[in-house]
Amino acid sequence: MDHRLLFQYLRLKTYTNEEILAVFDEIVHSKQNEKSKSISHVDINHEEMTVKDLQRFFFHRLIDIDREQEQKYSYAKHFQDDDSTTIFSEDRKAQIEKYANQEAHEAMALLLSNDSIRSDTIEKYEFQRQITSLATELDLSRSIPISASMLLVGSSVGIIIPIMPYVVQNLGISTGEFGMVVSSFAFAKLFANVPAAVLVERHGRKPYLVYSLLIISCGVGGIGLASQFEHLLICRTLTGIGVSLLSTAATLSVADSSTPLNRARTMAPMMSAFAAGTALGPAVGGILADKIGINNTFLLVGGMYLVSTAVNNVFLKETKMIPEIDRKFPWHKNDKVSKKMATNKKKGKNETVVNSLQNAVSQWQPLLAKDKVRNVVFMNGFYWVALSGAQMTLLPLFLTDPDALALSPTSVGEIYMGMSLVQVLGNPILARYIDKIGKVPGIVTGCSLLSASMFTLPFCTEVEQLAMTLGFWSLGSTMLSTAPTAYISDHVKEDERAQAIALLRTAGDIGLLVGASSTGAVADIFDMDVAVHSSASLLLLATGWFTGRRIIDWQQSKQVQNK
Repeated sequence: MDHRLLFQYLRLKTYTNEEILAVFDEIVHSKQNEKSKSISHVDINHEEMTVKDLQRFFFHRLIDIDREQEQKYSYAKHFQDDDSTTIFSEDRKAQIEKYANQEAHEAMALLLSNDSIRSDTIEKYEFQRQITSLATELDLSRSIPISASMLLVGSSVGIIIPIMPYVVQNLGISTGEFGMVVSSFAFAKLFANVPAAVLVERHGRKPYLVYSLLIISCGVGGIGLASQFEHLLICRTLTGIGVSLLSTAATLSVADSSTPLNRARTMAPMMSAFAAGTALGPAVGGILADKIGINNTFLLVGGMYLVSTAVNNVFLKETKMIPEIDRKFPWHKNDKVSKKMATNKKKGKNETVVNSLQNAVSQWQPLLAKDKVRNVVFMNGFYWVALSGAQMTLLPLFLTDPDALALSPTSVGEIYMGMSLVQVLGNPILARYIDKIGKVPGIVTGCSLLSASMFTLPFCTEVEQLAMTLGFWSLGSTMLSTAPTAYISDHVKEDERAQAIALLRTAGDIGLLVGASSTGAVADIFDMDVAVHSSASLLLLATGWFTGRRIIDWQQSKQVQNK
């Protein structure tokens, strides 16, 4: 039995010790047909769970699932007793009992996988430790192939940076047209977020972890064949769409494979791989452009995406869990439920994209009605406003300012490579820290480090001061690369997760577009010092607001618990 299926049976949400022990008590003591037995008659310090306890628990869970399926699909007309309780046929009941027994033995084998002596019993606190262990350990078999894809994406981003200006020169396009090319990627990614979430939720994660790379391959490789402005615009738009599909599928796949106890650490390899790619990309891009030419470099990178497409198709597995109410069980064979499920699935696939988008966007209002979701979405938007303004717009100008640091292009490349390396090395450590102390402290700490670094940047007059400032800057960015996504994934239902992450990404993309233009305008009106301090102040104010909201929420939760 896969541990995620066990968690689904146990209906675990927060994975706290209290929740796990409560589940144990439910399994051991909840005897629906043996009301004479009471929890108070058992010594809770020496309780054991047997296979029979699990079998009984699974039997009642399967009965409940079957009844829910009956209500949804109306596939069986059972007689009902005076209490409106469904009476199952003896044959169906026997099949459910047999299946529950099989699942119970597989679950016990999973729980006792580290115990070579016992095979049919587990003590209460050993159950709690084993569930916690299963929920904490990383699923590298799923995260490594995804991380490899993100490494390639990061590399392509880095490779393009040093050679894109030469493409502009070769095509003879204006600065304004180049600005449209840059914006086309951001706009495509922004407007593809919602459709990407709909498609990934409808068809699963794997198809878009595969075919998104094919789209990116056409976009990146096509630049090598571009002969005019329109070609370049189309290629960057395709790349933006592909990146949106890939990042959505990758994030949801990682979220599927994780729990609140390891979500940040599970996402860390993916983020580290992307950062490593962006760190190595510029150097590789420069070397390739010198050796094989600019156009051939783009064609080579496009070919690398094709190879990654084939690799993902072979090695990646689908991670989306089938909801309990849609699972097919042995007793459904030749049953009306199978036909009804197939019909509903076909109807879902035939639903128009417009209707799907309307349904998806309609989920945003109830999501935004939740304080925790709304707060982290706004916080993520403010973070990207500050980051795009300070790091993506102003930082390169600070580094190359002739009246200040006046760094050479090589030195600027080394600076960005160093920042990426800090992210690569810091991601696993900081992710473990975030999983341990919580996502909210991680978000607050990351934003505080980032805003403090932004405030300090204009006062750096020596390379050593700059290195220390940008080191803390990178640490803050590293914490914020995983904490908001992990936080929002923890606080929504599984069927809401795709649109919640799409909402979070959309807020970030809007912040990206607004931050760069508004910060540039402030720098033109005043100067760069005022602009970067404005970004830092905005982020600091947003951090204070987010912290205050979370403190108020925590106090209200404590009051409810005390009542």
